[in-house]
Amino acid sequence: MSISGLAPVTGNSRTITAANDGTGTSVYASQAYNGYGYVAPIGYNHRGIDDVGRITMSLKSGIDSEVKWALNSLSRISLHPNFNLEHSSFLGSELIKYFYKPFQLIGEKKYEQVTQDLLTFSLDSLLTLRNSAQDLHNQQWLSQIKSFKKNVLDALKFLSNWFYQPNFQIPQLKQYDSQFSEALSFLIDLLEPLTCYYIDNTKHDPLFHVLLQTLLATQDKTLFVTILKCLSHLLIIRDRKRKVNSDDDEEVKHHLDQVVEEEEVDEKITNNCINSLKDSDLEHIVNDLLINDNEINNAVLEFLKMYLFSEALHPDYSASIKDSQKYRLQKLLQLKTSRTAFHTLVKQLPLLTVANLPLNDPSNIKPIPQLNLTRRSEFPGVPSTLPELTEDLYKLIIRFPEPLRATTWLRCCYEPFVVSSPSESFSGDAAAPGEVTQISLWKAYEKQFQEIWNSPTGEPNPQFKPLLPAVDFIKNVTRAFPSSEAMVVNLPAPEGSNEAPKKKFIIRGIQPRQFAVNIDVANYEALKPNPISSVNPVENHKLPIGHIDVEKFNHAIAGVAEGILVDGSGVTKKSDMFNQINESSHDILEYIIHEVLDDSENSIEENIFRLYNSYWLPELVYANPSLVESGIINASWLKYLI
Repeated sequence: MSISGLAPVTGNSRTITAANDGTGTSVYASQAYNGYGYVAPIGYNHRGIDDVGRITMSLKSGIDSEVKWALNSLSRISLHPNFNLEHSSFLGSELIKYFYKPFQLIGEKKYEQVTQDLLTFSLDSLLTLRNSAQDLHNQQWLSQIKSFKKNVLDALKFLSNWFYQPNFQIPQLKQYDSQFSEALSFLIDLLEPLTCYYIDNTKHDPLFHVLLQTLLATQDKTLFVTILKCLSHLLIIRDRKRKVNSDDDEEVKHHLDQVVEEEEVDEKITNNCINSLKDSDLEHIVNDLLINDNEINNAVLEFLKMYLFSEALHPDYSASIKDSQKYRLQKLLQLKTSRTAFHTLVKQLPLLTVANLPLNDPSNIKPIPQLNLTRRSEFPGVPSTLPELTEDLYKLIIRFPEPLRATTWLRCCYEPFVVSSPSESFSGDAAAPGEVTQISLWKAYEKQFQEIWNSPTGEPNPQFKPLLPAVDFIKNVTRAFPSSEAMVVNLPAPEGSNEAPKKKFIIRGIQPRQFAVNIDVANYEALKPNPISSVNPVENHKLPIGHIDVEKFNHAIAGVAEGILVDGSGVTKKSDMFNQINESSHDILEYIIHEVLDDSENSIEENIFRLYNSYWLPELVYANPSLVESGIINASWLKYLI
């Protein structure tokens, strides 16, 4: 019997030896059950390989369908912050490879090998890299791969030329125009965080120039804003003043030691990309401040701050950072040529400094309250009747003993008055300022307390002390008002009459009040010393030349100022409404005024600043004084607007 092949000894394909557990029962014979008591299928409760492992195997397989699934899955996973390229360097390398593959073929002019699948893989990889670069650890990993920067640069060059260079588009690739547009957007978004790590860029840095070329050509707002942020990052230079700290790790210390060695070789590094910007480039960027868009304005202002305040040295001013900064300021403002950028900046920066702040409209401010001056007429108006005591005040005074009752009543119903001239007198019974007749004073007092001496029974009211006699009452007036005096005035006889002059008994130095006051106020006003008044012409000779009632004047001015401030907006730099645009505009404008306007008098620049701001800024400050008080508007700016 011939045997053509191997045959198993038994009917089974293999011999299985059952393994026993500790109880002697075969573990293979035991059945798994799910939560409902049924027999579970094979693999129940075994999760298998994780997503990252599955993606890794798919990428290693090289099968298009597997690669497509893997790259698509990575774009979803990259949204989570726990996706770490440093821990999965294979995935990072594969993403870079698939992203760069179509651009590599284009660079080699192998246009026929560029397919839709390759571009789809490239876009998925680029999207994953763009998403992952939003996290710090992935930014650091990508920035340390030198070949990746070259790959990005090659792709950016092609995409920029594709959209912004005439006659550059390749006929075989025109069908992929929409994919190229998407790739350019993803690529610029990816570069925004990564450019923070590309520092100390040289004057001829290719990435800087490709981005600048794209910025000047694009009409897309999102691209413009993002590219301008990238350019701002590329202007960053290494801080050579940094010292080694004990807290720094060995890698940082080694890096700083290398920096020191580089400085010893060349202390004055002047080959910086900031010096490659031309006047026309800066003017194009500054002109975008004229667009009423917060994102564009903020990006432009941040770029200008980086440009103006950078400590990079210029080749012509390698000995001084300040001179290099001043040169760049003059170049930006075009002070020696057209001054076009200066016009734009001094017009827009003040507007942006107060933009979107809750300010009072100068056209709707309240008018200045009318100034009330002290009346200087001989008859400012004396009340013809006495004020009435309040019920509570009357019930209190009527129970006082004499002469306290008479004194208190006089002070509550009459007020002291400085008479202009002792020789003045007034005829008739007309009420005159600072003068009352003795008889009217007594009758008013008698009438006020009629309840005491003329009760309903016809007898004096036993509940109250009797009134002070008339003679004693008149004598008591000068005690109640030390500045008053009892006088007898001879009234002139009528013309053509032979009658003897009549006598008029008066009290000079008091007059009726408009309203009765409480006892405390009455006692204070009656006994306080009379100051020398500049209102009294007769007493003016006692005043020094140029006398001003300073206390009254300051009180009036403070009242007006307080009224304006109360009505003001109250905006400060700490307000939530004071944003980055306001702050950056203020800083740049302050720098321009300090370096340009403060160094010259009656200059052309000063007149330009006045031209654009004199018609609105002073009125705005008047309506909103808190702008100056909080420092949002520097008070020194206003001198150039007068």
